[in-house]
Amino acid sequence: MALTTLVRSLIAGALGLVLAVLGGTVFDAVLWQLLLVPVVVTAAVIVAARWGTIAVVVAGVASVVLTTAVVPVVSDGSVVDAFPGVWRAPKRLLSTEWPSPSDPAMIAAIALLVGSATAVAVGLASNPRWRLLPLLPIAVAGTVLLALAAPESPDVWLFVVTVVLVIAFVGSVPGQPVLSRRSLVPERTVLATVAVMAVVGIGAATVVAWDDRADPRDTDEPEVSATLLDPIEATVAIRTTEPVRELATISDRSVLARPSMPGRWRLAAFEEYDGQRWVPDIDLRPIGGRLATVPNDAEADVLDYRVQFDSDDLDLLPLPGAAVVVDRDVETDLDRVAVRFIERPGADTVVDATAVLPPSTADALAASVVVAPADEIAAAYTDLARTLAGDGADVERLGRLAQEMRFGWELDAAAAGFGQQLALIDRFIVETKRGTAEQFVTAFVLLARSLGYETRIAVGFDVPPDDLGAIFAIRTEHAAVWPEVLLDDGQWLPFDPVPDSQATDVDDDEPLPAQQTPAAAQPPAAEPVESDDEIEETGDDDAVSDTGWGTWATWARRVGTVSAIVLLPIVVIIGGILLLKLRRRRERLRSVDPAARVRGAWANTTDSLVDAGLTIGPSWTDDRIADSSSAVVAGVPHETRRLAAMSSAVTFGTRPNEEAARLADDAARTASAIDAAIRASRTRWERLRWRLSLRSLRRSTRSPVT
Repeated sequence: MALTTLVRSLIAGALGLVLAVLGGTVFDAVLWQLLLVPVVVTAAVIVAARWGTIAVVVAGVASVVLTTAVVPVVSDGSVVDAFPGVWRAPKRLLSTEWPSPSDPAMIAAIALLVGSATAVAVGLASNPRWRLLPLLPIAVAGTVLLALAAPESPDVWLFVVTVVLVIAFVGSVPGQPVLSRRSLVPERTVLATVAVMAVVGIGAATVVAWDDRADPRDTDEPEVSATLLDPIEATVAIRTTEPVRELATISDRSVLARPSMPGRWRLAAFEEYDGQRWVPDIDLRPIGGRLATVPNDAEADVLDYRVQFDSDDLDLLPLPGAAVVVDRDVETDLDRVAVRFIERPGADTVVDATAVLPPSTADALAASVVVAPADEIAAAYTDLARTLAGDGADVERLGRLAQEMRFGWELDAAAAGFGQQLALIDRFIVETKRGTAEQFVTAFVLLARSLGYETRIAVGFDVPPDDLGAIFAIRTEHAAVWPEVLLDDGQWLPFDPVPDSQATDVDDDEPLPAQQTPAAAQPPAAEPVESDDEIEETGDDDAVSDTGWGTWATWARRVGTVSAIVLLPIVVIIGGILLLKLRRRRERLRSVDPAARVRGAWANTTDSLVDAGLTIGPSWTDDRIADSSSAVVAGVPHETRRLAAMSSAVTFGTRPNEEAARLADDAARTASAIDAAIRASRTRWERLRWRLSLRSLRRSTRSPVT
């Protein structure tokens, strides 16, 4: 390869590195595994260039396939995340918000795009007659990555490096130098090329402004819809838990320590009341760590904090205000009302987050509240609300309404008719003015809405001032609900209409016969099943000559050699995973002690369940594991519970050797039946992914049963 051609190929490879950095902005990070893709592809194409065009094509395709397969493996995934997972990844990229979660299949899709563009660019650059054509695949891939990274604009240094590399590539065209020997003025062809690029770039920047970019992601209908628990019933259930338990510990990690930490920590908020309850349906979609940007005027109100979970009871992040950054992949709605972890945090899980704190009532006195027309339910209380709120500014009227309820009405946790049905709320507002804390909040929301103000209820934890500090614990007794109103700057201002203490007298009224009964909590809706159908592409094989190859035998031998080089690492990785799993399973079942074989059969089953997608907490009992197994395998609940019971029996008791041996044989047959049920419930690709899953081998996800 001539020196000029080598330089052109290296510059094209460097532009591939720029694409890899740009691909990282899709996930709001620089991913080292993406940086390896253009390096490997460029090296493979340059080495193959000495054997001709066919070798370049084969090396390019092979290196792209290899890097696409390896990238998800080093991203805590498996080979099946690349094939066939990579074909579904573009749909997921377009259905999640920016930044995209660091899902192995999504990273593999970006790696495939970067690798393909780099391979085409370097391959074209190895042939001098193509001149500036190698810049085309770089430009196409860069446009796609810029669109996926919306609304994040690339760093200035990346733009400067790209311009320098493009100019260097233009100057490397044989017979077309950037500068003439006779003049310092660039050649006319180069000037025309740069002018066209500048016009296109400026035009694109004008149409797609960085501050208000066109985002190709579809945010109207999320791919995953999750139903949260009923907010009122869940809050009451948490608050009345006995004994009181610590759920999480929160600490201030700001550079400058705050005089006090906020007391209210929201889990979710709800706006729709249907006359029976607050409707808890919220659409969640995956997103990366950055959820929003900090407003320029809110620098002093930003809180950096750390949450250490003390149990696995919470899967929602406690928020003191508007969420900005979370240090892991989560699911959230468009309004950032609730933030749920994709992987449920367990005990001792630590999460760092940043949020913008809401203003205090005193700071918001001059602010305006967003106006919303009163719905049919709230409109019935307009006259009463006007009497209680009086005249004045928006926040002043709402504060007066909260004070009237706080000091003029009575709090009674055991009040007759304590539900959220409209008949009970109406009786509370119009007649008794005596009710539960949840009824106070619902009544405040309806009264505020009757005045034309945008209002909602928030659920979470309200920590008393005496329990707050730089480090404090959130306990079950802190569970609470409170109302919030929307200010014109987009922030939600909380109010407190609930009295501080219970009423001292006893209400002798008989309970109403139609009290609301708690509904059973419903699990989150399952993710829609995605089609495995693939579009088969066919095409005629290009006719090739044997020029530069010698004979067809030589061509076949070289193709076979390159294919073997590509496939050998994949075969070794797959074989190593299968061999390691098989060895572990056999060692557990070959123990001399029959009780150890029973426990080994149960351990093998839990590994199979983990590989099938079940997440097992470190403190889970055998019974809990068996009860949760129905989420990943159907048809064998009895067998799973029986095997769990066998393991518990030999762990906490002793049996004669003959009986223990029969129990061990029965446990092995039961474990095989469960594995067969897992295989039968999955498609061919799902079975392959189950076999090659690394979840049972990784420390963070493996089964605690050994």
